Amino acid sequence: MKKMLMGATALAMVGGASYAGGIDRSGQGVNILFEDGDYAQFTYRFANPNVNGRAAPAAPGLFTGATDVAESFSNISFGYKHEINDNLDIALIYDQPFGAHINYIDGPFAAVNSPLPYNGLAEIDSDALTALLQYNFGNGFSVHGGVRALSVNGVIQSGDGILNADSDYDFGGVLGVAYEKPEIALRIALTYASAIDSGFEGQHTAPNLAATLDRTFDVEFPESVNLDFQTGIAANTLLFGSVRWVGWGGFSLVTDSFTAPQAEWVNFDDDTITYNLGVGRQINDKLSLALQFGYESAGTRPSTTALAPTTGSRSIGLGATYQINEKLSISGALTYAKPGDQAVNVSAPGAGQIGTLEFDDNEAWGGGIRIGYRF
Repeated sequence: MKKMLMGATALAMVGGASYAGGIDRSGQGVNILFEDGDYAQFTYRFANPNVNGRAAPAAPGLFTGATDVAESFSNISFGYKHEINDNLDIALIYDQPFGAHINYIDGPFAAVNSPLPYNGLAEIDSDALTALLQYNFGNGFSVHGGVRALSVNGVIQSGDGILNADSDYDFGGVLGVAYEKPEIALRIALTYASAIDSGFEGQHTAPNLAATLDRTFDVEFPESVNLDFQTGIAANTLLFGSVRWVGWGGFSLVTDSFTAPQAEWVNFDDDTITYNLGVGRQINDKLSLALQFGYESAGTRPSTTALAPTTGSRSIGLGATYQINEKLSISGALTYAKPGDQAVNVSAPGAGQIGTLEFDDNEAWGGGIRIGYRF
């Protein structure tokens, strides 16, 4: 049964890689705490989205569409869990929880079709270290908690100019509770992660590239709640799923501006809730498979920023784990997602809104591989 559980976990870890709300990338899971004994894992994930915008019929001839604005991306994570004794476990997790890779190579936000000498673009990356401690009470209940350190860097190019900035590591907390009943493979885990207020330093270049000034500013990366669950439903068969809420509503990046009191680079209106539900099956002593479905409800339309050209998503994924020997396993998964339709208003200097880009019929392929080793 343990091998099958690992297959389900492998699928769940890739499910959010294709597309998720806000700039969520990893899901910030803590499932490594529930592995037996001492255990280490390495994960590589990738996503290849295809997001294209077309000019709304109400604005014919004013501009063309925008092709393939969402760029491919990948990330890695590493985790190590150590069992101190029957009641106490510790874990250390490295992941890349937030990111954005948007580039308008053509259309109204590209240099060739706008008054700016550069494309509308966002390249944001992050690194996080999470240290966790879990205490098992011996009756199925356990509590876990710890500290998370987050560092973010990136560049954004928009009508406000070019912002290039990074942060040192800033800190937040993690706290959770879980219940397990191993004889029926039951586990329910609830984990809360606090917001992290990150302090940035960088440079802001004017829209016409005529001047560059130093900028310091703060961005609050949102709090989140993860609910993970699983239970056996038949011999060698597991039902599993998760619900993740992230407080993206009100997330914003604001600095001083060259042309106005403030420049608003990013603004999200909506919190996100992502649901995943799947079933896993142990085929034999070596192989287990899992099938998973995902759903995230759509938010505000039209978008409040050209850097968020989709909203919501639906996905389906297939994962597998092969147990090479008693200690070593390898897991892989593929996910196909349909990011939700979105609209982005297009404005021109002195003319106000001149039209809308309609992003629909979007799709994304994601995949990943995980290597696990039990000491």
